[in-house]
Amino acid sequence: MATFYFAWVDETDSDFDIAFLREDEQVFAFELSQTEGEFAALTVDIRNPEIGLLNTSRKQWAWLSVDFGDTAGGQPLFFGRLVGMPEDIIGRAVRLTLSARPSDFAGRKATAAALLKVSPFWDPVWVTPELADDPDAVLESRSALWHIDRVTHAVSASDILEAEDGLIDLGDDVFRDSIELSFGSPPATKITCEATIGWDQAVTGSYDLKPALLAAFSTAGTSTGGVISSFTGQGLMEDWPSPGANIGGGWSFGESFITRLDGSVLPDDFETQIFSGTADFWGQRADWPCWKMIPTMTARYDVSRTRREVVRFTLISDAQAFIIDPDESEALTVTLSSDLVGEPVDPGDVLPIGSRRRRAYFPTARGRQSLDYLVAVCRARLRARARSVEIKGETRLSNGAGFSCRKAIRVEDQRLPGGAATGKIISYSLSMDGDSGEALASFVIGCSVGKGNPISAATGTPVYVEDGYVETGWQRYEGASSSVVSGEVTVFDYSDIPPNDDGLDFDHLTEAQVIDAITVINGETDQRALIRAFHSSFAEVAAALDDAYTEVDLSLKAISKGPFETVYDVTVSDLALPKTIDLEAA
Repeated sequence: MATFYFAWVDETDSDFDIAFLREDEQVFAFELSQTEGEFAALTVDIRNPEIGLLNTSRKQWAWLSVDFGDTAGGQPLFFGRLVGMPEDIIGRAVRLTLSARPSDFAGRKATAAALLKVSPFWDPVWVTPELADDPDAVLESRSALWHIDRVTHAVSASDILEAEDGLIDLGDDVFRDSIELSFGSPPATKITCEATIGWDQAVTGSYDLKPALLAAFSTAGTSTGGVISSFTGQGLMEDWPSPGANIGGGWSFGESFITRLDGSVLPDDFETQIFSGTADFWGQRADWPCWKMIPTMTARYDVSRTRREVVRFTLISDAQAFIIDPDESEALTVTLSSDLVGEPVDPGDVLPIGSRRRRAYFPTARGRQSLDYLVAVCRARLRARARSVEIKGETRLSNGAGFSCRKAIRVEDQRLPGGAATGKIISYSLSMDGDSGEALASFVIGCSVGKGNPISAATGTPVYVEDGYVETGWQRYEGASSSVVSGEVTVFDYSDIPPNDDGLDFDHLTEAQVIDAITVINGETDQRALIRAFHSSFAEVAAALDDAYTEVDLSLKAISKGPFETVYDVTVSDLALPKTIDLEAA
């Protein structure tokens, strides 16, 4: 024979104590109920105390407990606060309504949510800033609801398919006539995702033009390594471009100067000429200096390029056959967009993309986390639709004292498919009727209609060299996949998809990407030949050199501002779903 206790306490008396095994009120009947995602509620009929129960001087919190007369002794069933006006206060009994809602629920929920902000179930790239501190946002990628314990008031997230607190195996200890099976919405067979991210590739830097410049002068006749040369060196130095001068195509000159070396660092180099053309200069000698100079020339870029990346995939659930009209099959889709990869939204105000100079995001390790989050979101929605069978039943109240929406129940009945079923508790009720003496525990469980086949990651086949020849990270494996959620879903490698752009990698620019053409006009070879071609006078040679001064014809390739868009069509495995009822049993 069970004995029930009802004790009025202070809110701070939140740890159950044997001192609460007392009858502050005479309980005639009660019903304690809870549905997943909601607070447990208690309605209790007590003897009318004929006093104001809502008086501020009275205690508003109470413990309901029970002793089934076994070795377990007294055990708590409910701790909560009076929340409703007493009903039927004129009669012999009054009905009270209490709620197991902690007064600091918002804070407890926020604390629990903070612990759930882990990959792959959390990614600030896909959470708008205004929702970043919303505790409910952490459940977007989880097939879970908030759970509030009816005794401890602990707040946690509980998966709708997995029993975090274990299994209650009732076997056939269920009232036979109470068992009901019903089919809900059929399981969703697939979900399609398309997500877009965008950022402005902001790049600033410079490219050293000196190697190309030296090569061009060498082609034009400069024989001394590491310098450039000209017989019109003064004019070349005077016309040397100044830092900041525009080149065009998104380029300007960065650090740029030139220093003369001949006669100091390097020995003088003259082209000697003996005039023979006229009587005035006959036999006179002229030494034309060939200037040797060391150049510094860089091209600077400061551009912003619009980039967009789109990732697409379809996730298929590995579910049991379910009869459904094809015309009624619901197509699930997830469409998201974000412009936060280039913003400091990661912990420590770090940019998810690392550097706005990057050409691509999704192929990076951080980008893979963003893809994993999308898979987790799709997984959550398919799992939410996998609980397509509900079973109702009743059992002895002593069996239900431990019921919780964080637990699962297993029942046996030959009328069930496969003779047994297990399901996560959707709702339950513990009740006692003082008039009839009936004490019952009723429940509704949701059964998952997956096939229960685990999914494993694939190692793939090495592409570059034999496996083990190079360190981890250098090898690429064709057909490789990695787990998003272990045993449930994997993503296949997509690192071989190149960015759809002009090929510029600003951290590894090449001459072919930067320089369209660089030519030295009237270099040392041509000018020496010119000097040797004239024999009449100084003025004649000087005039010829003035007309054939050395110049550099430089053309750089324009830096495109985009926009660039890269599409990643990603392959994902099927989604493994638990099988807690066998609809295909023979």
